[in-house]
Amino acid sequence: MWNEKYDLLTNSEKERFTKIVNYILNKTFLLRETYEEKDRIGKISADYRFFERNYELFQDYLEIAGYSISKDDSEGIISISNIYFTNILRLDKFTTLFLLILRQIYDEEKEKAPSGNVVFVKGSEIVVKMIDNKLLTKKPTIKDMTDVLRLLIRHNIIAKFDGNIEDSNVTLTIYPTILKVVSNEKITAIYDNMFKKDEEAIKNDISFEA
Repeated sequence: MWNEKYDLLTNSEKERFTKIVNYILNKTFLLRETYEEKDRIGKISADYRFFERNYELFQDYLEIAGYSISKDDSEGIISISNIYFTNILRLDKFTTLFLLILRQIYDEEKEKAPSGNVVFVKGSEIVVKMIDNKLLTKKPTIKDMTDVLRLLIRHNIIAKFDGNIEDSNVTLTIYPTILKVVSNEKITAIYDNMFKKDEEAIKNDISFEA
């Protein structure tokens, strides 16, 4: 029983447990390595290690709330998903295509430097690539860009590395969580639906926990 394992924790560990549960319910993903602004050296997350040490406790507790846990040791990602398929965030077309390009950039840069697990890119480079790939016909508004960046930062898919997110030259960190949100199967489905020119189909191809 989860409560028996919980009672074995110290008071400070119980407080950390509560904070991590709230964090992953809000963020969807917990990363093994995080990157501070202007520092390209990843730091091991103490919360991730705590989660690993108490994996069964988190698993049992979150299962009661209707969530299952997935742990990817190779990419250093712990994620949750709702077993009742509620709390799912459906994305609009622009956000979906933005994520598609993030995945493409991530794959291309990882080929050049396979040892790293994150990729750094400027916001302006993302927009140029979307236009080059004919996913956009014109530059998005500042509001559209800042809205999508804030959403993806909130869910640990990207992070602001340097600059202001309202600035086109902001440098972003693309986390390996992009591989979970934009799987190979979802990429195929998006491109298939693009040829159908069905906006509803396109925007429903990518979703994750809200």
